[in-house]
Amino acid sequence: MEVVVDWGNLETLPLSLIFDKLVERIDHIYFSVVCKNWYSIAKFNYENRQIKNNVLPMLMIPTKRRSRKKRSLYGISSKTTYPFQLPLNHNKRLCGSSHGWVAKMDDIYEGTIITLLNPFKNLVSITLPTLHMPYDYKRVTHYENNVHKVILSSNPTIRPHDYVVVAIYGVQKCLAYIKAGQKFWTYVHNDFLCHTDVLFYKGLVYAVGRWNNIVSFDISNSKDSFEHEKIIPNVVSSRWNNYYAHRAYLVESLEGDLWLVRKFIGFPDYSDEDEDDERDISSTGTEGFEVYKLELDLQSGKLIQMLRLDSLGDNVLFVGDSDSVSLSASYFANYLQKDSIYYTDDFNDEAPDPYPKGPFDMKIFNVKDGSFSEHYPFQARFKRMPPSLWVIPPFQWD
Repeated sequence: MEVVVDWGNLETLPLSLIFDKLVERIDHIYFSVVCKNWYSIAKFNYENRQIKNNVLPMLMIPTKRRSRKKRSLYGISSKTTYPFQLPLNHNKRLCGSSHGWVAKMDDIYEGTIITLLNPFKNLVSITLPTLHMPYDYKRVTHYENNVHKVILSSNPTIRPHDYVVVAIYGVQKCLAYIKAGQKFWTYVHNDFLCHTDVLFYKGLVYAVGRWNNIVSFDISNSKDSFEHEKIIPNVVSSRWNNYYAHRAYLVESLEGDLWLVRKFIGFPDYSDEDEDDERDISSTGTEGFEVYKLELDLQSGKLIQMLRLDSLGDNVLFVGDSDSVSLSASYFANYLQKDSIYYTDDFNDEAPDPYPKGPFDMKIFNVKDGSFSEHYPFQARFKRMPPSLWVIPPFQWD
């Protein structure tokens, strides 16, 4: 006798068990659109804070057919490229990924136009006012690298009148920010430059550079001035005499501490290589990371000390052209490597011809033993394409 299962009306317990087995945010969305019953189970389970606060970033990659108008999503837990494509041009670099939105830039005579795009919500866009950039701050070729990184304080879909955008821009890697609804950017004085990452942390914005130079500033009292207002930040650390790191990131740990992550890069020699050469390039690129816990003076905001970490505890870090985030190794014990940094190739702003063979530098670095492994293998179709980046698909209950 054939048993017919009414999948749409399964009871709460088995449906919740099925939902708990799903790790990728996209699979949660797939689950919720099966029928009304499954949607209600997904919504009920998603309101659990543990699920809300533990969301794996996905990797936005070129499509298999090298489409210049679409991008694919890869899930590192399922090791699956999902069978749908995001309507985003892949012939130009995206300069940020934050709260489910991505940022692109366009060069104009007066400066730069940054546009925020939500590829998961009908490509809703927000075009920001002109970011003014002196001519000697700009790259003429590969101008999409004139904006190095854009981050958001919150999701504009959820808080359309209460978010802040911070940008690192220009060859000198200066800082500027703008609040929702403002018509003009506020600029951090250009004596403070060479930044590679920014982070919203405990009510302030922190920015870090390649020599451990760290500044912070308060955005709560900014004006909306057409005079290109410039602010003087608080200097948290001015240790320019420290040895150079090619990239530096700031991450809030799961324990609420501020961490500094420094990346060191070796460079390949392409001078004798043919453009179509398929040789292995895995021996070039990132050579290692260092991670430090920063202890700050609560009153002055100055750096007291940096403590080098030889273990990340329960933290697993994700860095690149995206929000720098930490996830729980124990929550994702079957999917993430403990004591590891998952990174994408984001060193594209200094080479005369960015990524002639890539971007290829996408790996996992183990802080304890210094080893490398792959989260997504380099593909030939990546050649001369803009870099892949982490993105966290938003999950809203309308």
